[in-house]
This record gives sequence, C-alpha cells and structure tokens, in this order.
Amino acid sequence: MARKKSNTSLISLSVIVVVLIAGFFMYKSGVFGGKVQGKVTVYSIFQEEEARMLLEKFKAETGIDYDVLRLPSGEAVSRVQNEMGKPQADFLMGGPADSHEVLKKAGALEAYVSPNASDIPDNMKDKDGAWTGFYLNPIAIGINEKRWKEKYGTAAYPQTFKDLLDPKFKGEIGMSDPATSGTSYTAVASLAQVWGKDEMLKYMTQLLPNLKERPKSGIEPIQKAGKGEYTIGITFLGDQIKVKNQGNPIVSIVPEAAGYEVGGLAIVKNGPNTAAAKKLMDYMLTKEPGMIYTQSAYSVSVKPSVPIPQGGVDIKTTKYNKTYSLWTAAEQRKALQDALKDLK
Repeated sequence: MARKKSNTSLISLSVIVVVLIAGFFMYKSGVFGGKVQGKVTVYSIFQEEEARMLLEKFKAETGIDYDVLRLPSGEAVSRVQNEMGKPQADFLMGGPADSHEVLKKAGALEAYVSPNASDIPDNMKDKDGAWTGFYLNPIAIGINEKRWKEKYGTAAYPQTFKDLLDPKFKGEIGMSDPATSGTSYTAVASLAQVWGKDEMLKYMTQLLPNLKERPKSGIEPIQKAGKGEYTIGITFLGDQIKVKNQGNPIVSIVPEAAGYEVGGLAIVKNGPNTAAAKKLMDYMLTKEPGMIYTQSAYSVSVKPSVPIPQGGVDIKTTKYNKTYSLWTAAEQRKALQDALKDLK
C-alpha cells in the first residue's frame, strides 16, 4: 500500500513538473498573455545587418518575431506618411531625429515615454515621447589615403567644407542626395544654420561639378571611396570608421560647421502591433543594444552607461557644430529639400 501511494505521488509530481515546464514555454510564447504575441514590423534606417543583430537579440529575449525593411531615412519618412491611413510598420529604427520630428508633426508617431529613457538627456529625446534618441554621429569628410597620394601627392587634406570646392576635386567626391538621405540633409541643414540658406545653396551649386555621384543611401559614398572609386566621401563619421576598420585606407576630418545626427527610435501610430513596438522600444533603451550597435556602427550612445566603442571617436573631441539644432533642421526640411532639388 505504501509503495502504491509512493508511486502515485511520484506520478503526480511528474505531471506537475511537466505542466509547469509546458506552462513556462507557453507563457514565453504569449499564449497566456504573459508576453506580447505576434510580430513587430520595423522600418530600419540602420544598416540591415545591424538591425538584424538587434532584432535577433530582441526575439531571443521576448519571443517576439520581426520583419525588417531597410530604407534610407527620406524614403522611410515618405513611406510612413503615405501609409498613415493604414500603417504597415510598427517601429522606425534609426535615422536623424529631425526626420522623426517631421513625422511627429504629421501625427504619424505614437507618444510613448519608456521607463528606460530616464537617463537620456532632454535635448536627445522628444519631451512627449514621440521619438527617443539612441546614438550620436557627426558629419565628416572621409578620404581614401591611397588614392589621395596617387592623385595629389603630399598636398594637405581638406580641413573645411569650402576646401572641397577646389577644381582639382572634380569627379572625386561622393555625397548622397539630401532629398533621400538623412546623412546629406544633416550636412546641408547645418551649413544653412551656420551660413544662412542662400550661402548654403550657393555653396552646393559650386560643389556639384566636383561630385562624382549623389546616391540615395548615406553610407554609399564612403563605401565607394574606400574601394578607390573616388577620393572623398561625405558621410557620418561612424560609417567612415566602420569602413576603415574593414581594411580600407580611410582618414576622417570633422570640419567646423559639421552637423550631427541624433539617431532616433519611434513607434508608428496605429501600427499593426503597437504593444510589440513598445516592448521593442523598452529593449532598445537598455544597455546591451547600445553596446551592440555602437561597437558595430562606431557611433556614440546617448546613454551615459554605454562607453565609447574601441576604435570610436568621442564627438566632443571634434570641431562639430555645437549649435546645430535638429528642431530647426526639421522645420526647414521641406523648404531646403525643395530648393536643393532645383540645383543643376
């Protein structure tokens, strides 16, 4: 009788253990409401490999799957605005915060103040929670040292934006299109704030003959300069350091009047899975994603707890435009982009 009772107890205990284990995994998957269910759809201005690294970590931690579409920031802004009647995305990952400001004013973003944003400085996040900063990255002049020596010998590198107007650089500079690229828009918006709109437009008119191309993507000019297709790429500093660390002979100069990007994160209003988007925002504002991203993109985190990555550059040590206003850049975006489209 005692043995029978013992066996019954053992069976009951085994059943309880199985139920608890099954319950745990069902909880993790969201069956009992313990976790958000479904999939989060992300429009990423980050390079796709960096976005996927972060989203895979998020998926492992939360059980929430994802879809990601990589877009230049200008295209991402247009897409979110065009889809406002029926949003297709839940989350906007990266891109200059002035782009997010444009979407906020259009009513396209969900206000959400993550509890993990409390240590981010006020000038690097929207006070209403429409977007939250994630990283900092100044504009820089990137130069292929090997091609420079072949073409210009021991001549000094350009130290200012106006140095790039030298006729010897005809066809030797790559700069993305400010109409589609947040990178180039940051550059011209800062020049407009420092010099005035008319002087900036005059400068861009004079620079055009020296441009080899104006691709849509902000990183492309330094990738091509790194390969030796031309000598100079005007991009964000982090992209240049990344290309350099891939074995390319790149030297970077952050000139005076260089604007900088506060790379933002935002939740799309009325997206298919807002609950999952909030979970993603909370996750992105923890230390681990900041470490992962800055070590890959060589940018600087807005969170004090995330150190400057090895091989990265502290923006405070450069000549970047400390008076640059992303809010002014957002207000002037349409007017400046329309004026730039007319340049030939």
